[in-house]
Amino acid sequence: MSRVVNLGVVRAVFSREFFAYFGAPTGYVFITLFVFLSGLAAFWQRFFEANLANLDQLNQWFPYLLIFLVPAITMTLWADEKRQGTEELLLTLPARDSEIVLGKYVAALGIYTVALLFSLSHVAVLFWLGSPDVGMLLAAYLGYWLMGAALLPLGLLASQWADNLTVAFILGAALCSLPIFAGQAATALLPEGAEKLAATLSVPEQFRDLAGGIVAHSAVVYFVLLGAAVLYLNVQLAGRKRWRSPRLGWHFALRTLVLLASTAAVTVIATRAGTRTDVTSERVHSLSGDTRALLGGLDPRRPVNIQAYLSPEVPRSYMSVRANLTNLLREYAALGANRVNVRVVDTIKYSPEAREARERYGINPFRVAASEESASASNEIFLGLVFSSGGEEFAIPQFDRGLPVEYELTRSIRVVSRAKRKKVGILQTGANLFGGFDFQRRANTAEWSIVGELKKQYEVAQVAPGADYPDDLDVLMAVLPHTLSAADLARLKAYVKKGKPALVVVDPLPAFNLQLSPRMAAEAGAEGGPATASTDTRPLMSALGVEWNPSTVAWDGYNPHPQLRSLPPEIVFVGKGNQAPMPFQAKEEVTAGLQEVVLIYPGALKERADGGVTRFTPLLSTGPGGGTLPWNQIVQRSMFGGITLAQGQPHNPRGKGETLAARVTRKDGTLNAIVVADADLVGEQFFDIRKQGVEYLNLDNVTLALNAIDELAGERSFIALRKRRPRHRTLELVEARTRQYELQRDTEAQQAAATAAQRLKEAQTRLDQAVAGIEARQDLDEQAKQIMIANVQAAESRRLQVARANIEDERQRQVEDARSAMESSVRGIQNTIKLLAVALPPVPGFLLFLAMSVRKVARERARIAPERRVTAAEPVKNEEVA
Repeated sequence: MSRVVNLGVVRAVFSREFFAYFGAPTGYVFITLFVFLSGLAAFWQRFFEANLANLDQLNQWFPYLLIFLVPAITMTLWADEKRQGTEELLLTLPARDSEIVLGKYVAALGIYTVALLFSLSHVAVLFWLGSPDVGMLLAAYLGYWLMGAALLPLGLLASQWADNLTVAFILGAALCSLPIFAGQAATALLPEGAEKLAATLSVPEQFRDLAGGIVAHSAVVYFVLLGAAVLYLNVQLAGRKRWRSPRLGWHFALRTLVLLASTAAVTVIATRAGTRTDVTSERVHSLSGDTRALLGGLDPRRPVNIQAYLSPEVPRSYMSVRANLTNLLREYAALGANRVNVRVVDTIKYSPEAREARERYGINPFRVAASEESASASNEIFLGLVFSSGGEEFAIPQFDRGLPVEYELTRSIRVVSRAKRKKVGILQTGANLFGGFDFQRRANTAEWSIVGELKKQYEVAQVAPGADYPDDLDVLMAVLPHTLSAADLARLKAYVKKGKPALVVVDPLPAFNLQLSPRMAAEAGAEGGPATASTDTRPLMSALGVEWNPSTVAWDGYNPHPQLRSLPPEIVFVGKGNQAPMPFQAKEEVTAGLQEVVLIYPGALKERADGGVTRFTPLLSTGPGGGTLPWNQIVQRSMFGGITLAQGQPHNPRGKGETLAARVTRKDGTLNAIVVADADLVGEQFFDIRKQGVEYLNLDNVTLALNAIDELAGERSFIALRKRRPRHRTLELVEARTRQYELQRDTEAQQAAATAAQRLKEAQTRLDQAVAGIEARQDLDEQAKQIMIANVQAAESRRLQVARANIEDERQRQVEDARSAMESSVRGIQNTIKLLAVALPPVPGFLLFLAMSVRKVARERARIAPERRVTAAEPVKNEEVA
């Protein structure tokens, strides 16, 4: 290497430029400003709303921060040489142009690396607030460094062209903007095909995978080649004064175009190769061991054929879905060898391939927004797969953004490679999971998504409640059993007592249809209405070894999503932060590893005292900050017969959690069931959230329901794979502080309610004393007493009503004051953290400036002869100065 490049020259130029940059205050100003702005980008916007310990906000803005930082670092490297008249001297030294340019570039890269090291304070803040993913942070910082390394040569190029620092800065910012804004510019100026290519070659697009914890090899190739190509142009431009012909300028321009085209071509090839390294802590972007074992165990004599009907061009919001799908299909084909055959079919609307997908496999295009900026314009795209093996065939009509790709592919391969599926029976109840005509609503209802999800894996049968259940069921699912008749409920009870696997779902207040609430149905039945019957479920619950009161609703004050704070506590978030000893039962495979489940107005389950015959294992639990409320305190009827759900009811925490779902078994094999106290667990809203891939709502509702069926059916091969996703890493410190203020608010609300009750009691006591005083008078006859008592009661009743209204207003005011104080305290916590996160990072730069200034003064003092130094003990005389 030393024969090609004189490292001594490179080292000398590096030292000169590096220490010169830190020898002037302006260098510290730019670096401090960069760290300050990056802190604002990381913590000042939606950071606390997302409640996640990551740098997602900074990742969105970092490429644009480099438009400011890169020219601030490079503008002096050549323009200052021209300003001081040292450029000719530097270029006439016994050194090659490449060595001088390389020395300046390494110095710029060193300065940029120091700036990145100062920004590590953001990482320290994240570790202070929570437990971030170390691998994802390392990948993000690798991306930051690669972006800077690729853009610094552009700043050097601008500094060579400019004659002063201002022009060098502006020109450098303009050149850095080209690869950064390439995607946005292409969207506005180029046709669709070219727009996708230009977006792929933009800096933010190449950085996207690195920000997510994936080191895409194509991104590394892109940044390295871009930096090397522009660095080569710097070397050629450095010797431009030795160009003997103007034609060399055109030759230089042609070289520039060829280099950029070559960089783009190699990047596209690397992108299509799709190789990458997953560095996240959970390795969720790599194939799991279960998938590898499945592919290795397939019979080569009965291979699995996969046909993917994919649109060649998709909107930007679905580009990651398509890329992830094609990358995984490529990995499946490579690992499966001759056992898995993959065929990707580019499918355009109205083409023969599209006709084949529609008519033969039922794969239809689905409409999506054409761009993230405009939801009104839309495209129809194909993202469907067909799996076949032997005589088995299975199709996934469309892949939405939130679907776990590896799980869907692996499950489909296992389903078609097996000769027989297990059978799930769904009992026909008032919940009407299979859809059809709803006589109560007088409308047709669609089949629930949970049924379609189960059909992907099992043979699903509708079980009539009025006849004996089929003997070949592997598991029975009964939702809202109270809607069955007494005879049908007895039949279900007998089935459960045989030890047959069953998933029983009860609900005191089904949000999807409040009329199906046990209390509502019972009241309607008592009034002779046409509503669905409500049968006493206590015999069934007794057989299950469970106690469940349909007249109580569970609640919990825990809510990890600041943007959803307006939801009532009856929307229960189950997660690690609710302070329950074990919110998800770690000893049961059904719930071990789950991160967040939401239940809507659920019930509470208790273990039935039967001498320990039944093993009752809680699966989901609320925290000590929750409790239960009476059903009639939540549900209120209007004067027109409608139903409203009361808001703002007082909630008094019980100090211990409630069980929302439980596994119940008996050693003698006469019981094997899972009981869930919320039918909304498998509601359509959670399937929609799963499909849409809502950024901050990565819920495990669907996973829990499917895990329960798999566990009961003995089909455990997908449970671990289904739960495989990034850990939900919240801001634990903020949650803990917020929880303290919420407890204080609840305490103040309870005190306000107690004070109001005491004042009402005192008013009622005064009324009772006044009435008793009149009745005790002997000078009045009975008629006079009755008249006086009626007058006193009327007067006191009016006073009592006014007092009650005033007391209630006062209580509400105190509650609102407590809520406002809590919200103000929470904002105070967030503002304090924001201030520390933004104000502390510049401190190391300031300390370094002081250290370098002291070092500079000491070195300058060391160069002065001792006899010429002035000391404090020997002041200079006026005449000597003269």
